[in-house]
Amino acid sequence: MKVSAFTLLLFFISVALVMASLIGYFGIAPQLREYHYWLMTGGFAVLALGIIFKGQPQ
Repeated sequence: MKVSAFTLLLFFISVALVMASLIGYFGIAPQLREYHYWLMTGGFAVLALGIIFKGQPQ
């Protein structure tokens, strides 16, 4: 499976958002605790966009 640079970038952005969400959820960074739900939702939305655009030419 060939992954383009754009979809790889979207994957890493989604992983970063989900990791920030988990850090906020478990209280490691109290500043993120209020936004952990939205960070997780944004991470999965970015991941869904990466899947949608996987086969698109640049």
